[in-house]
Amino acid sequence: MAFWNNKSKETYVETETVAAPAPRNDPPAIAVVAPSPKPAASVVAAGAVVSGSLSSPGDVHIEGIVIGDVRCDTLVVGKNGEVKGNVTSEIATIRGKVSGDVRARMIQLATSGSIDGDLTHAILIIEEGGQFEGRSKRSADPLAGPSIETTHIETKANAERSTKKAKAPAAKAQAAAAPEPKTTAANEEPPRSSLADALGDAFAVNA
Repeated sequence: MAFWNNKSKETYVETETVAAPAPRNDPPAIAVVAPSPKPAASVVAAGAVVSGSLSSPGDVHIEGIVIGDVRCDTLVVGKNGEVKGNVTSEIATIRGKVSGDVRARMIQLATSGSIDGDLTHAILIIEEGGQFEGRSKRSADPLAGPSIETTHIETKANAERSTKKAKAPAAKAQAAAAPEPKTTAANEEPPRSSLADALGDAFAVNA
């Protein structure tokens, strides 16, 4: 009679204890907002004539003629372009002709460009050959309003004008208060004393 050894063989497996990492506090997710698309550029083609003010939140490229003021973000006046009015923009590049004042943070006057008017700017670039006739005023924020220099000049002029107006009434008052000089005629008789009136003309005594 056969007997089988039914003992199960014990298996030993070597294990390694590994410490679990502490939970990590991840920063909160940051939402990324896509910038709004910039408005398309407005173009005044060559040969076109625009009569009236032109305003755009985006860029403006002028190759024709604009008779009126122009307000935009970035302005480019081409070689054949012309603006007959004032310009207000962040950046103004003039390759054509502008007859009016230009107010921008940066003004670039190209070789073929010309400006007939006053400039108010933070940065001014005039290339060789560019023509400019007017006054140039530097301002930290040219789009905010008149520069400090201009305001000072106007204030000083107003003060001088007020001083002149104040002096004029004072001179008139002094002239009115001054007494008129008395004139004595050459043939006027001298005053007579009371004694001469009492005794008569024979005993008149001159005063």
